[in-house]
Amino acid sequence: MLRISFLASALAAVLIIFCGAGAWAGELEVYKAPILVRAIGFTARYQNGRVMTSWRRYKRADFKSYRLVRSSTMRDPVYPENGELFSTADRAVTRYEDARVDDGIWYYRLCVITKGNHRWVSPAIEIVVDRTAGPEGVPAPQDFE
Repeated sequence: MLRISFLASALAAVLIIFCGAGAWAGELEVYKAPILVRAIGFTARYQNGRVMTSWRRYKRADFKSYRLVRSSTMRDPVYPENGELFSTADRAVTRYEDARVDDGIWYYRLCVITKGNHRWVSPAIEIVVDRTAGPEGVPAPQDFE
């Protein structure tokens, strides 16, 4: 009987915790499957030790946020599964500069999140960073046959 009483008390405590965490549970968001949208116009390029990204401004009234994702392991990273490198709820922000880039292969993608939790995603862009390679100079006559 003592064991049943303990289990009932434990179950009640769990229910109280979860019911009392209603505000927290309401913050969990369920996103719709990502849909590729090339019209986002996302670009990313490595320049002077940084990755410079830009995209076209989303004009619809359902705009919620931009989420820029980066991964060294996933070729098609998406938010929130792969976290975020940068986010903003300001639709006018259409650029981001990533100054924390290590050598390796990186995949960048922009996700446009709507108020209905749709995820419009750009094509992912692969960036190869190799600081040991150094800049290539202009070809000289000996570079040709």
